[in-house]
Amino acid sequence: MKLFSKMTAMIAAAVLSATLLSACGASSPANNAGSASSTDSGKASSSPSTPSKEAETRVFKDYAGHEVTIPTHPKRILVNQFMGHLFAVGVKPLGATSNQLSQFKDSSFLKPLGLTEGVEDLGNALSLEKALSMNPDLIILQNNAAESAKNYEEYSKIAPTVILSYGSKTMPDQLREIADIVGEKEKAEQWIAKYDAKAAQYREQLAKLIGPDVTFTIMEIWPKSEIMVFGNRFGRGTFSLYNSLKLKAPPKVQEAVMDKEPSYLKISPEALPDYASDYVFLTVYDWQGGDNAKLEEELKRSPVWRSLPAVTGNKVIQVNVKDFLPGDPISIEKQMEVQAQLLTEKFKK
Repeated sequence: MKLFSKMTAMIAAAVLSATLLSACGASSPANNAGSASSTDSGKASSSPSTPSKEAETRVFKDYAGHEVTIPTHPKRILVNQFMGHLFAVGVKPLGATSNQLSQFKDSSFLKPLGLTEGVEDLGNALSLEKALSMNPDLIILQNNAAESAKNYEEYSKIAPTVILSYGSKTMPDQLREIADIVGEKEKAEQWIAKYDAKAAQYREQLAKLIGPDVTFTIMEIWPKSEIMVFGNRFGRGTFSLYNSLKLKAPPKVQEAVMDKEPSYLKISPEALPDYASDYVFLTVYDWQGGDNAKLEEELKRSPVWRSLPAVTGNKVIQVNVKDFLPGDPISIEKQMEVQAQLLTEKFKK
């Protein structure tokens, strides 16, 4: 879809040059995930003069309240999040941010699939300059990323642009939203049905081993003694553990982050006993210096950590942050498989 006349393109280029003089913001490490208020999906615009022919465009209302006229079946899509959701419904974006591509490169679940071959690297903040040169017909942005709000008007001059929230919906609802935008609703339902069937098998298997009152916390260690506790609308294996396997969070975690936006909470080491549970799924993420091993050693020397019942009882299950950081459907399915395997091994002992 050609969006601009020659004059409009010249205006957009001029605006772009001015914008590039200022630095683009970066998303926070918690948002490199990488999902309370849900956004309403937009409804298709009225049919054209030929009723039997599907409309080429429709109106979609995004998370920020923009009512955007988008293609019914976009073909040239740029994203700074949700790439895995697109792949799950058989759609390959034209370009994605470096962070999205690195998640697929670093994950042992995602890398062997080779899904990102041919996807253009648009830089850390979805370069306006590259976006303009690629002639997209749709841009999908994450609301948590700084450049989404800062440069929305500039992106929208390049192509129809929608802002979505990462963390406002559970994985299936987020997948349905993405599939709706790209015209692949049926594929989303097919994917979800297969996932649910697999989850039901794992639940049946684990119900024979794990009592209904056993609790689980998913937490992550960050630099500067920061500790993150995650709910069911983010990455780190949260949806698969709590929603799919239907395992229980302790009351404090349930109250603070479950079914909430944002679905994570930063706590101090002193608060650990309040949020810890019978079992802890742990990731270590030194997003500043990259030395996860050093960060892990610091944690294990902490008197508060060492005093936790889950630690003294050998009930901490540590998983690879590169595999559990993403919150896309493909990763979540693999995270569920790993969690089911680890829990089966742990509870059979």
